Amino acid sequence: MDSSRPAPGAASPRIRHRIRKSPAEHVFDAANHVFMVVLAFVTIYPFWYILILSLNDGLDAQMGGIWLWPRMFTFTNYTYVLTNPLVGNAYVITILRTVTGSLWSLVVTGIAAYAMTKKHLFLRNALLTFFLIPMFIGGTVVSNYVVYAKVGLLNNILVYVIPGGFAFFNMIIMRTYFYGLPVSMEESAKMDGASYTRIFFQIIVPLSMPIIATMLLFNGVGHWLDFYTNLIYVSRKSLWTLQYLLYKVVIESQTNIMTDESAAKMNQFSYLKRPEVTPAAIKMATLMVVTLPILFIYPFLQKYFIKGVLLGAVKE
Repeated sequence: MDSSRPAPGAASPRIRHRIRKSPAEHVFDAANHVFMVVLAFVTIYPFWYILILSLNDGLDAQMGGIWLWPRMFTFTNYTYVLTNPLVGNAYVITILRTVTGSLWSLVVTGIAAYAMTKKHLFLRNALLTFFLIPMFIGGTVVSNYVVYAKVGLLNNILVYVIPGGFAFFNMIIMRTYFYGLPVSMEESAKMDGASYTRIFFQIIVPLSMPIIATMLLFNGVGHWLDFYTNLIYVSRKSLWTLQYLLYKVVIESQTNIMTDESAAKMNQFSYLKRPEVTPAAIKMATLMVVTLPILFIYPFLQKYFIKGVLLGAVKE
């Protein structure tokens, strides 16, 4: 007798029994689908609305009635924004700040976190308390401004990098992750004569790439989205960041962000003589130029943010 054939009366493995849902469950599923569709629409539509306005003739957009797609399609608004020298310079400053600031914060926080894993560290508990205090008691805008002025950070690109080098919360996450690494590897390296510096950079860092990548993402997004530092401590246009440039365009409601030299250069283009280039259209185009990079990158990196919090938050 073929043993692979089911016994008489037994259910065939090919027959799948579907669980019958009650009418209330069908209603709940339908309502849940409708709710999720509405939520997705409410979330996405504002970005879509900004996009179609930025691609529409400015004078025509002032008439209203544009909801789903451009009525008079044009790239004039983007040409106006992208040929502004301040936009290109702001991109360079923002990228430079994001890269250097993230790396600097990673090095400072990582070394501090590794040091805090050593129970024999002199005044370890006092240092932890000292690091914790700024989370609850911070300086005022005036006091910070005076300190930055004394050390020469005003209108200095280093003001974007140095003050944010250490974050207590990130240090705690990295320290907890370091606690989970095999102690035997570090002890073996010590027996071979390796110093703490060599152990950290050649053993701890390669084993901690998941948390390092997560911290880079945390710091990178923070640097990219920050405009407060530029608003308070930087007035030189050559050091403006993208987010502050967007702030200037949106708040002032006009395209007065160009220098006299760049404005004279822009007047050479014939399209500036057309009335369709309006401040509202320029605001929409600037908003898209500034936010599109992070909008495209963040959905692919979001899983690392969630994973990163769990990496350092749970120790078994």
